[in-house]
Amino acid sequence: MQISNQRIGGLIFLLFSLFYGYFSYDIALFPGAEYEPFTPRTLPQFLALSGVICSVILVITGGADFRASIKHLVWQPVAKLLAAMFAYGLLVNWLGFVLATIIFLVVSFRIMGETKHKKAAAIAVIFTLVFWALLTQILDIYLEPGQLWHWFNG
Repeated sequence: MQISNQRIGGLIFLLFSLFYGYFSYDIALFPGAEYEPFTPRTLPQFLALSGVICSVILVITGGADFRASIKHLVWQPVAKLLAAMFAYGLLVNWLGFVLATIIFLVVSFRIMGETKHKKAAAIAVIFTLVFWALLTQILDIYLEPGQLWHWFNG
């Protein structure tokens, strides 16, 4: 068995899925909920099991030679996207979910080479607002508006 990108990715995903499944047992249950067919643990455990199955399939069927496939990887966009994710994590508390997410998506589109900037900005705004509405209005999840909002509105 040769080491390939697919097998390494499968092993990393396998470890992630196993840890995710292990920590899903830390989710607290309401009294008596352990006898219910669907609990807060059910979906995370199903996702962990699905991840384990997919990653095992990927490890078993992974293909090409590792040295040949690693030569063609482009690491610069990966590093830039990781930096953008890190910056998003720092800025979401200050700018709020909506503004930070729009900025993150626009920057990510540019990193990935999107040339139609108006289209990318429109997609970022629409996606963010729809997702915000889904979370706050339909699922009733509170999203902090950010320190900037509190600073301007007292």
